[in-house]
Amino acid sequence: MSEEKTIETIRGYSDELNNTFVNFSGGRYSLVALHLALRALGEVKAIYVDTTISLPECNEYVKELCDEWGVDLTILERKDTDFWRLVRKKGFPFFNARWCMEKFKFIPLRIFNKVNNLDCLHLTGINKNESKMRNKIYNIRGMYHFNYNIGSYVLHPILNWSKDMIEKYIEKNDLPINPCYTIYGENGNCYYCPYIKRREYYIKLSRLHPDLFQNIVNAELAMRNKGSAIYLRRGKRLYISKLVAP
Repeated sequence: MSEEKTIETIRGYSDELNNTFVNFSGGRYSLVALHLALRALGEVKAIYVDTTISLPECNEYVKELCDEWGVDLTILERKDTDFWRLVRKKGFPFFNARWCMEKFKFIPLRIFNKVNNLDCLHLTGINKNESKMRNKIYNIRGMYHFNYNIGSYVLHPILNWSKDMIEKYIEKNDLPINPCYTIYGENGNCYYCPYIKRREYYIKLSRLHPDLFQNIVNAELAMRNKGSAIYLRRGKRLYISKLVAP
């Protein structure tokens, strides 16, 4: 889908509902979605979900960018619990059982929609080319559907864009990238994630945010048999606690 067609699509679906929000995580893809929404609608409201394990650099980037672009930003964050409290009860999430998505993404969004009684549309930066599983799921769900997890309609305007299209759009429009990508190689919305398997990432985290890194180590050591946080592949696990001297 071309830029022009994508912008027309955003306008068309936004006209059908009372409120439109961009779910902005601070990542590259949601940055493109936010910029396209601004071009399509002129004025934009954005929602940022602080997962309780969001990096300070990511939080700051999102706030500063929205302020610079004149985006009306709402920050959602659970105050009744946090990620590490639930890890002690449930164990670490892993790649095919990410309970953290429900607890720290879906629930805040669902409550937001319910409390405000909004007949709304959420725009996301989801792109099906990010993984084979995502491709399979969104070939079924499609670009526009009602998401029961958050209780509202969702539109994925760049769902079918190629990675090359996304990178060229960022370059052409000189979009400011989240500095977490340069520092950590990740967007920083969650400083722990079962999909982050690079030792270099955790070593960098230990140097720049030793307190946050220690949260991971403490949780890992507290688990039965010192169970590891990260599953790498058959027979291989990444023990975060072993990355630091005893």
